[in-house]
Amino acid sequence: QQRYLNAKRYVKLAIVADRSMVTKHNGKLKKLRKWIYRIVNTINEVYRSLNILVALVYLEIWSKEDLINVTSAAKDTLASFGNWRATDLLKRRSHDAAHLLTNIKFDGTTVGKAYVASMCQQDSSVGINQDHSKINLLVALTMAHELGHNLGMSHDVVNTEKQCNCGTCVMAPTISDQISKLFSNCSKNDYENFLTLYKPQCILNEPSKTDIVSPPVCGNELLEVGEECDCGSPETCQNPCCDAATCKLTSGSQCAKGLCCDQCKFSKSGTECRAAKDDCDIAESCTGQSADCPTDDLQRNGKPCQNNAGYCYNGKCPIMLNQCISFYGSNATVAPDICFNYNLKGEGNFYCRKEQATIFPCAQKDKKCGRLFCVLGPTGKRISCKNTYSEDDPNYGMVDLGTKCEDGKVCNSNRECVDVNTAY
Repeated sequence: QQRYLNAKRYVKLAIVADRSMVTKHNGKLKKLRKWIYRIVNTINEVYRSLNILVALVYLEIWSKEDLINVTSAAKDTLASFGNWRATDLLKRRSHDAAHLLTNIKFDGTTVGKAYVASMCQQDSSVGINQDHSKINLLVALTMAHELGHNLGMSHDVVNTEKQCNCGTCVMAPTISDQISKLFSNCSKNDYENFLTLYKPQCILNEPSKTDIVSPPVCGNELLEVGEECDCGSPETCQNPCCDAATCKLTSGSQCAKGLCCDQCKFSKSGTECRAAKDDCDIAESCTGQSADCPTDDLQRNGKPCQNNAGYCYNGKCPIMLNQCISFYGSNATVAPDICFNYNLKGEGNFYCRKEQATIFPCAQKDKKCGRLFCVLGPTGKRISCKNTYSEDDPNYGMVDLGTKCEDGKVCNSNRECVDVNTAY
């Protein structure tokens, strides 16, 4: 648990500057870009104390017209921006969170708004920020604050039982003249709780050099174009393989970090760098030519797993028993065959396939690839065939694809029970 919490995280940030920002900078896009790069550099600096690096991986400037309706109603603007991000921006560029920068004044004293505990979520990993000051640092701290909300942090409330011992930290409810780049103990707790509860996966992946669109800064701990390594400032760098002043490897070093970097040299070929997580995963080993561990690879589909209870499918071992347990709890088991006869009817929710409104009943041999049936506890003479479905998700409550339906057979994407050797 502690190792999970202490792992380095990378927020790959997309920033959108709207038309009002272009007007504010008199159409000088180069000047506007510089302003934004400075903001991101500050945000990265602020978050390094939490072992988070923030990298700008995309910058979009709406120089002709706004692609959403940006208004003084912060709540509405945030909702439209979240929607646009999910339906448009995410399809064009992969990123973890998107923030809007606008010169439009929001109602009341609001200078920013963001969804809380939403990092990595498709339509809510967003924030909106007003470019409210001539002082770059103040705007940067506003965006850092809104990003804090995405990462699960609530406001530091003074005089509560929580005792957030910091009046001017990043998550203070209002901006004050005393500028602080620090997070309170409450913010740190909120962030750790967010990691534990939501387990956001997207921020575990490091951006590649070419993903980062801002000019390289030696000493920001991000590996960028033109750098061989980046271990932070000369004062804080603890890495003997990297020269902090130049971001080049020290003499005789082959690498500065990586799962296959050992004491500044590439690990020997064949050294295991990622153990197999389970039956359907493969262990990876170093090549001897690189500091990176090869891409995480999976066992082939159809390989027996969990003592022949199932067959691997896309890195998982789908078996009906586990599906029943996930729906009904630990005393659930797979129902007897007689329950699966409902799938032969092709009525209501009992079928193998549904295309538009047409329902296709299961053939006798495929009945265990349709709706899943489970029983709870010991069964007496009367069997209660439990099943579940959802109006919103047609696959919910169906037997998972790749599940073993008979010895040597699995459910394919057409929900037919077919030979495992020819299924994939």
